[in-house]
Amino acid sequence: MTAMPPRRRRTLAPETVKLNVDEVRDSIARAQRKQAALVVLQGCESEIGTHVMLDRPVSIGRDPKTELPLQDEGISRRHCRVFFDKDKGSFFIEDLGSTNGTLLNGKKLTAAKRLEAGDRIYLGACVVKFTFSDALEVGYHAQMDVLVGTDDLTGLIAKRRFDAAYVRAVEEARRMKGPIAVMMLDLDGLKLINDTHGHPVGAYTIAEAGKLLGRVVSEHGAACRFGGDEFAAFLPGLGKRAGTQIAETIRALMAAHRFEKDGVVVRPTISIGVSAYPEDGDSADVLLRRADEALYRAKKTGRDRVHT
Repeated sequence: MTAMPPRRRRTLAPETVKLNVDEVRDSIARAQRKQAALVVLQGCESEIGTHVMLDRPVSIGRDPKTELPLQDEGISRRHCRVFFDKDKGSFFIEDLGSTNGTLLNGKKLTAAKRLEAGDRIYLGACVVKFTFSDALEVGYHAQMDVLVGTDDLTGLIAKRRFDAAYVRAVEEARRMKGPIAVMMLDLDGLKLINDTHGHPVGAYTIAEAGKLLGRVVSEHGAACRFGGDEFAAFLPGLGKRAGTQIAETIRALMAAHRFEKDGVVVRPTISIGVSAYPEDGDSADVLLRRADEALYRAKKTGRDRVHT
């Protein structure tokens, strides 16, 4: 009987993994669209929701010149910094010698720490979240920031954002012993415009005036619609004389501008009161009150003028 040759053991080849090239490309594209960001979750009402992209090192503190300024008194001027370490391919946070320290997820920082998505940074009474956002989410946050931070009629920054920035600017002027000019502005004749031509024309007049004001002030400081047809502005680094000159520029620009809507032409003017640190006061409230008193004098003495 002839011996049978030994049966060869069959080995099963691993199943071929089929890659969907389009899915891989989409996955890579989604990863590349992800951008690191910091979002303020808790703190001053005007700062909640502030969204800062980490496309550069970002310092956080009370100093208005930091990339993420926060006004909580428990935060140092330059409190901490978030940066990307190219060698390690990750984002890190480090304390900058703050008075009260920086906490990451409740633990005090003693050295630079790597950040993970969802980490929470505690500074004073503020909480800042480290996150990754895709392009759609970034656009959403940017749009929400505009909606929350902008006056929808004039395009100027919202009053609550203005208030926070104004207080910081006055504090900075005091710290640096430098000047800051403050303006209160009020349109003349808006009631007559509303009574004669209706509120749509009145609203157009306020909106157009706000745009003109913003065009001038944006080069020097910030302005907001204070309420109704009244505006406020501050000009860091400028004293009363320079502030008065800019106020006169605004007044002349308003007087010369053609306000026309749907064939209706109106001719509003503007009255402006100016105060300045240090001669008129050393606090944000006092300076605003002095500017408002000067505005009252401008109205009382004939309107369409600047008063100090």
